[in-house]
Amino acid sequence: MSRDEAVSRRSQQDRRTDAERRLLEAAAELIGEIGPSRVTLANIGERAGYSRGLATHHFGSKAALMQRLVDTVTERFREAVLAQTRSESAMDQLRGLVHTYFTIAAALPPLHRARLVLWADAVATASPDVRPAMVSADRLFRDEVAKGVEHSVATGEFPASVDAHGLATVIVAMLRGVALESMLHEDIDLDACRAEIEHLLLSRLGHPELPRGARN
Repeated sequence: MSRDEAVSRRSQQDRRTDAERRLLEAAAELIGEIGPSRVTLANIGERAGYSRGLATHHFGSKAALMQRLVDTVTERFREAVLAQTRSESAMDQLRGLVHTYFTIAAALPPLHRARLVLWADAVATASPDVRPAMVSADRLFRDEVAKGVEHSVATGEFPASVDAHGLATVIVAMLRGVALESMLHEDIDLDACRAEIEHLLLSRLGHPELPRGARN
């Protein structure tokens, strides 16, 4: 392969990568605005600034695009959480998870708004384009939280009476529930909600209470 051919191939791949990124971002924006059921490959292409048929060219079907979008928003979320929750203390890791989740909920960029809307849609409908991917992503997140709790129970950092999967389910439900509530009511105090969840966790896991005014 000549140097010019190699440069051309890289350029084509760069254009393809950029187009797919813009199409996924457009899909996330539209899902947050009108919901997944009204999103089409055609209006995604238009929102991204391309032809109506480009999304079909890149992804083939709405189901394939939705699967890629779920994978993307899940990975972005995991990256954000993991970047902020590294700690030797299991309790600090949980507090870091809560803090990061609510930081994301406060800003709620399009990809993360789409994640919440897709989850709500998966609960409300049996859409083959959305539900299977969201069920898988939801289980992965819950299992990761449970794995950390389970390890902390085994090492004695958390009480032996803690049911790891039960607690993980409750944690995920609290975080997501507050985030969804804040999408409906802009006046919700996410800092106060975060602090209350931290106090509940500290109480259940046998750690001293934080001062009521703690917001770190």
